[in-house]
Amino acid sequence: MSSQSKGGMSVMALTMEHRRHQDLAVAVLAGQIDVATSAQLREDLTCLVASGTRHLILDVSAVSLIDSNGLGVLLALHHHLRDHCGSVALTGVNRQIREVLRVTRLITVFPIYGTADVAIHAHHAGHHATAPSHTTHDHDLDGR
Repeated sequence: MSSQSKGGMSVMALTMEHRRHQDLAVAVLAGQIDVATSAQLREDLTCLVASGTRHLILDVSAVSLIDSNGLGVLLALHHHLRDHCGSVALTGVNRQIREVLRVTRLITVFPIYGTADVAIHAHHAGHHATAPSHTTHDHDLDGR
């Protein structure tokens, strides 16, 4: 990750790398998802979806912070993919991000898995279409 100076403040950059598996993509995010990075993330995810991705697994294990702008990007992505018979799942969710998702009740929107491999397996098994009713897949959160 790199940092940029913006008005005397250090801003952590957000990076995204992805790999595709037919209409499924795993995007690995690193950095902070906030007001400074959310527009670029929205653009990157929009390009990924426009290129044929219908099901997206976001690995946030290297994300240190997500603010309301970042949550807005994830929620807009969820709505868009859901409306086009797609899905979004999260992996590598740390305690801070899990608490933000819990407080905002978005934890009921996104299926959460411990690893991308577990999420891919769930996708292929057909468990990607719906979010959990009120909890995450806790048995998968630590990769167990």
